Amino acid sequence: RAGWLIVVMLVGVCVLAGCSLRYDWREIRPADDGFLAMMPGRPDRMTRAVDLGAMPVSMTMHGVRIDGVAFTVASARLPDEAVATRERALAAMREAILRNIGASESRAEAIAVPVVDASGRRSGSAPGWLVEAEGLAGAKPMVLRALFAARQGRVWQVVVVGSDPELAQARFFIEGFRITD
Repeated sequence: RAGWLIVVMLVGVCVLAGCSLRYDWREIRPADDGFLAMMPGRPDRMTRAVDLGAMPVSMTMHGVRIDGVAFTVASARLPDEAVATRERALAAMREAILRNIGASESRAEAIAVPVVDASGRRSGSAPGWLVEAEGLAGAKPMVLRALFAARQGRVWQVVVVGSDPELAQARFFIEGFRITD
C-alpha cells in the first residue's frame, strides 16, 4: 500500500512539474564538443563531414528521438575564429535546417547563450539566435524550434523538430543548452 502511495505521489509531482514519464532527462557534457545540454534520453552520437557556407567542417551530432520528435545538438569547429566565418557558418546552418523541412522562419530572436565554467557556473555569454518555423517533410507537417550559437572557433545548433513537439519539453531542452569554457 505504501508503495502505491509513493508511485502516485511521484506521478503527481511529475504532472505538476510538467514532465512526462517518457522523457528521461539527463545532462550530457561531451568532452570535445564544448557544451552541456539536457537530453530527454540517452543520445546517439555521429560525426560527418558537412559544408557550411563553402566551408567543409566535421560536425558531431548528439540526438534522441521520442514519439517522432527529434532532439539534437550539433557542434562543429570552424577553420578560424573570425566573426565573419562564424556568421557565415550560422547562416548556412539555419538555411540548411529550414530547407530540410521546406520552411521559412516564422520567428527569429537574437539572444545571449550562457557560457559556463567547469563547475557549471555562468562565466559569460555568447551570441545566438532562437528560431521557430513550420514546414513539411514529405507530406507531413513539421514544427521546428532551434537555437544557433557561435563562440570563438565553434558553432552549435540545438534543434527540436517533429510533427507535434510538446512546447514545454522543447523549451526545457533548448533552455538547458550551455556553452562550456
